[in-house]
Amino acid sequence: MAKFLDTPNIISAVNNIIKNAKNEVYLISPYIDLNKRFMELIEEKNEQNVHVIIIWGKKRKQPKFNGTIKSWINSMSFVDEVFHKDLHAKCYLNESEAIITSMNIYEASEKNVEMGILVNKKEDNDLYSEIVKEVNRLIRSSKKEKLSKSTSFLIREDAPKYGNKSEKKGYCVRCREPIKLNIKLPYCKGDWKVWNNLKNKDYTEKEGVCHICCKSNKSSMNKPVCKSCYNKNKHLFNGTK
Repeated sequence: MAKFLDTPNIISAVNNIIKNAKNEVYLISPYIDLNKRFMELIEEKNEQNVHVIIIWGKKRKQPKFNGTIKSWINSMSFVDEVFHKDLHAKCYLNESEAIITSMNIYEASEKNVEMGILVNKKEDNDLYSEIVKEVNRLIRSSKKEKLSKSTSFLIREDAPKYGNKSEKKGYCVRCREPIKLNIKLPYCKGDWKVWNNLKNKDYTEKEGVCHICCKSNKSSMNKPVCKSCYNKNKHLFNGTK
């Protein structure tokens, strides 16, 4: 069940989101002004090879962020940043918890009256999954610019529970959502409807992924996998086992 947070508890919960991340953590805030504690936690995650993605926006000219903070980010191998010009949402999440709140990662915000909701994946998986999907949409719609280190990253959405254990997992070539592996239908239901409006099997997903390995690939209905996966899985294309 979602938990209400006031200002002090938001600050504590965001700290825990970073501290408890095992693989990746997303910090989504239009305005960024990291205090010493946040920076120390992020540096610890970088040393642990945990990917930290900071998504900021609204105004490109944020003096402190564009100066000392960007230089600090660029000094680390596992910390990245993405800019979204229309961003107004504030959300912080890792693999197990997410916070939706009114609070920016801004030192002055700690003196404001803020509110937030903490969502635990185990207790409310459906709500957590919806948050993850929206974060994925946010990243895909972010301003196109070369990232400092990673060319592709999205928090993984939960794979569907297949009825048959022999069914293999694939990925939607547009949104990366885990789906049943099907070379002839490499889209999730929602994105298949979008593709079906085009009905062009050669249409290329410029920011797509391989249906098998989920790595960045200009996939299409006719060519849904990367070259490497094609060479390893030719039987999927010729019908032989």
